Amino acid sequence: MTLSVDIEKDPRIDIRARRTLDGNILIFDHEDMDILLSLEGNRCITFPKDQMSDKVYQAQDRMFRFLIGKGIVEHSSVRCGNVYGSMEAKLLEAKTPGIDGMQACLYMISEYLTGEKPFFKSANDFDDERLDYMLHPDDENSTELGDVPQSDKKGSHGVTRGPYGFMYNYSLVREHNEEEE
Repeated sequence: MTLSVDIEKDPRIDIRARRTLDGNILIFDHEDMDILLSLEGNRCITFPKDQMSDKVYQAQDRMFRFLIGKGIVEHSSVRCGNVYGSMEAKLLEAKTPGIDGMQACLYMISEYLTGEKPFFKSANDFDDERLDYMLHPDDENSTELGDVPQSDKKGSHGVTRGPYGFMYNYSLVREHNEEEE
């Protein structure tokens, strides 16, 4: 078996992280989820930032599949956490001399986050373009005030026809009045 690593002697990563009072590491770089590395429990846990959705679950699934493929987490340990929307997995113990398992995990999470950044950039650009399209339409998709001619009837509902619920309510009132008489 050959193993080649193209990492410099002193690899450095640039992530937004914070150490908690109990020594765990919180990573905030992902747009949809926060990542917790539990030193004591030797686990990696992800939490949704705002609310749980398919988008968050897919990001969690991608991250754990990436970490499984890199040999960082145990494949059979990936499961839902005890907090709503969280997902967790057990980190593999580093048995190779000179390799710190937590450092390797941090490096691989950094690699995952680097791979995700173009996805977030394109999603944010798409949202900006859609908002710009709706707020500032081009000449073909807009009209100036007064360009649309007036007419007595416009749209699919006429003045004599009310919403469905109102017509039904009047029937109930009429039935109730007839029963009292």
